[in-house]
Amino acid sequence: MSQRKGLLTRRSPQELYRIIKEKLNAGNAELASFFFNRGANFYVISYQKEGKRKHTFIDAGDPKYRNQILPILIENDVDPAAIERIVITHRHPDHCGLVDLLAKESGAKILVHSNFKSFVEGDIKPEERRWLGNFGPSGLKECDIEYLSQPAMSEVITIGGVDFPSLIEPIEIGEDGKLMILACPESTPTHSPDQIIILYTPQNCPHTYEKTDGNWPTTDGILFSGDLWLMRGPFGNWSVGNFFRHFRWGLYRLKNLVLGKGRSQRNHREQDAKAKEALKKGFHLVRVKPGHGEDLAPRIAALGEQSYTSFVKELLFWIALGYSSSEVAAFLVRIYQEQCGGGSLVEKDRLERRERLKEILTRLRDEKSESEELQQVAESALSELERVL
Repeated sequence: MSQRKGLLTRRSPQELYRIIKEKLNAGNAELASFFFNRGANFYVISYQKEGKRKHTFIDAGDPKYRNQILPILIENDVDPAAIERIVITHRHPDHCGLVDLLAKESGAKILVHSNFKSFVEGDIKPEERRWLGNFGPSGLKECDIEYLSQPAMSEVITIGGVDFPSLIEPIEIGEDGKLMILACPESTPTHSPDQIIILYTPQNCPHTYEKTDGNWPTTDGILFSGDLWLMRGPFGNWSVGNFFRHFRWGLYRLKNLVLGKGRSQRNHREQDAKAKEALKKGFHLVRVKPGHGEDLAPRIAALGEQSYTSFVKELLFWIALGYSSSEVAAFLVRIYQEQCGGGSLVEKDRLERRERLKEILTRLRDEKSESEELQQVAESALSELERVL
């Protein structure tokens, strides 16, 4: 167990899951984030209501933990009988696989998108049945489920220039918090037809999630994104070597497709592209709790720093091999120029890599702690890019 910056972190003895607890709204509510090594995350907001401790769940966990979930909750101070409501982000079993168990244990109401109803009633496409495994949604018929549809006139939350309409009036959480359940913009293709996201904020939150004037902390809003994660970035290993790995892998797949040795697979990056782009632009104004993995903002910051460090190490390796500063700079310019073309998604990815390469070179040029030789490499590469572009 460790404690840092107001967060309490605990790992299970078998490393089955990791839990992080933190106070919300000056201590009036508490968030417990359960990060499982296998399966989806779920989140528990705990608060006082009429003198009793209550819980609201965001997702319900993977059915593989059916025999373990109740002891896990009790061990972490979550009373299953005190669950007030369970909000399910979408129909995939790793997110809703334990909702019937938890609802029957507590009598909690389940809140889902209206398109979830067909799943409960067994109207399931053949391709969906393949990933259901042994999970049967029929058990949900006995539960208290509220199916949420978008009202004709509903509040809209704008994130990154995209509107996410509210499906229900804000739900009060404790003394100072509220929970908003938002529909995702219609998209083809989509990760799931019943996908929702959940936004937790203080009651009088002034945020627009478009820009900040610096007068409020960005951590006031927490968005639970389910599987509407940032599959199009900003993650990535931006080392020089990885530029070529991407390039070689793309050629390999293209060759196999042309020769009939491969098949085109569903591209997850294409799903819900509009909504994911919005979160990508606005994530720094609201904390994002994803359906898999841990908080996005620190991961993104760590990956950015890691990519810069790896980039510098590779440049030092080239210089150690005997390449001159001008030769290394020319090589970087060549890498930059090769990042173009392809289909719409590939071209977008390559343009983002171009921008990232320029950002790293600019930082290297201006970083006073780096050697003059490395700074000269960056300066030469940037000057040449300005000349050829």
